[in-house]
Amino acid sequence: MNKNILYSTVILLSSLTFGACSSDDDNPKTDGYSVTTVSEAPSWQIDWQADDARPQWQEPDIQNYENWSIVKVQIEDALKPYTSTDDRLAVFVSGECRGVNGPAIDLGSQDANTTTYLLKAWGNESEGQQLYATMKYYCARLKQVFTRSGTITYRSGYDLGVETDFIPQFTFGSSKYPVVMTYGADYLLNRISVIPAAGDLIAAFVGSECRGVTQLTAVNPSLSLTVFGRTVGESVTVKYYQASTGKVFTFQNVAKTENQ
Repeated sequence: MNKNILYSTVILLSSLTFGACSSDDDNPKTDGYSVTTVSEAPSWQIDWQADDARPQWQEPDIQNYENWSIVKVQIEDALKPYTSTDDRLAVFVSGECRGVNGPAIDLGSQDANTTTYLLKAWGNESEGQQLYATMKYYCARLKQVFTRSGTITYRSGYDLGVETDFIPQFTFGSSKYPVVMTYGADYLLNRISVIPAAGDLIAAFVGSECRGVTQLTAVNPSLSLTVFGRTVGESVTVKYYQASTGKVFTFQNVAKTENQ
């Protein structure tokens, strides 16, 4: 039996590249923003909990396929705290399940590594053929199916994720937050004359719900924020926490959610 592989450079799914929030004081707005002071850093975080039914993915009948590939997947950092042995990962080609498995077993141990998946993906495709493939990850604790899709090239002699880590950004394929956009907040800080610094936080909100958050670092004090939406057209408020002063700057309704 020939051993071929579903492979693509950008493929499947590395294509697309935010908790409890402190309340604002009744301070008057200044030039379109308000300022409050907090004694501790805000614990802003996204609530990924959903209510998806557990999928009934079925193993493919391997007698129907001539080729197979090894696919090794690492779960991204944002979802690692929620992984469990009840999770599942599957690969589909044009809607047909080509492989499904649970977390991999650590070498020399009986314990499952809940952040790593190792599975075979079966197929009959020809070398170089273009395919539309989908990878789906079900997180039992979050009750959510995360999905990433893309066009890939069927190639022989290459195992995806074995020699180099393959970490799909499943959060960009959330069933709870299907709208994903990038928001650049540089101009907001220009308005308040704040210089970005390590330890500062920037977050996006729709109402009181946190929809994106990042902590600035000394290496890369980027003000580019990924915002997750439930629908297109939601009003987005941006908050910036300055660690050195404890101030929270709030910019109301500065953007609308949209697919990018």
